[in-house]
Amino acid sequence: MSATIFFAKNKNADKTIVIASALGVPRYIYFKLATFLANSGYNVLTFDYRGIYESQSQNISGSDIQMDDWGSFDIDAALQWSLGHWHPDELIYLGHSCGGQLLGLANHAPKIDKAIFVASQSGFWKLWAFPQNIGVWCVWQIIPLIANWGNDFPARALGLSSTNIPAGVAKQWARWGKSENYLWDFIAKKDRQRYRKLSFPLFALGFSDDRYFGPPKAVKKLLEYYPATQQLLHICTPEDYGQKHIGHFNFLKQEFKNTLWQELIQWIENDHFSY
Repeated sequence: MSATIFFAKNKNADKTIVIASALGVPRYIYFKLATFLANSGYNVLTFDYRGIYESQSQNISGSDIQMDDWGSFDIDAALQWSLGHWHPDELIYLGHSCGGQLLGLANHAPKIDKAIFVASQSGFWKLWAFPQNIGVWCVWQIIPLIANWGNDFPARALGLSSTNIPAGVAKQWARWGKSENYLWDFIAKKDRQRYRKLSFPLFALGFSDDRYFGPPKAVKKLLEYYPATQQLLHICTPEDYGQKHIGHFNFLKQEFKNTLWQELIQWIENDHFSY
């Protein structure tokens, strides 16, 4: 698994942030945010899920990689390495989109002290408003037909991701998206129990104009699967931040370093932070 470390500006930093990407998004997309966090005093780890960008391997077929592998193995490995290497006083997890969905599959998730979810959502198609819900339903029907033709699914060409994704990931993603409880209708009992027992403070950000990937209703639904966490949900409106559009990805642009990115720091450092 390929990863990049950003060392805190303060060499005595006692807090670590692990950033888990959205589906098919290479880790370099998060480098500006990671640099900002490192300059703010945190050690930061970014990584590519198996089958994505520099974590692709000729020895593993894309048809053999499952989306739940990203949680059970890759996110778990990133957490385990961070704990063992840095021994932080606080381990903070930042999951974007599916990075928030998959966290509870990691055995080391209970070691997390705080978590931030950015545009993380349940993928059940009925959580989208009309007519986007029809589009999402169609995507879930079409994905298996295309994914059966090879080891790579053309997610980038279809506008679903920044890069192509393993065919096995695409097929499992579509299977989840057609089911009311998304991945929680398919995972093992021990994994469902882990989700229910996670009890860290959780800051969830959604965006009012994220109509195609993470609408507010789907963002709110995801939080039901983390029932023991102490949740703060904020649905951001672009106009409140002087923007015309934020959507699913613009949060990662550097123009938010004095607004939304600062709010992340304020929440991490202040247990009583609220809107």
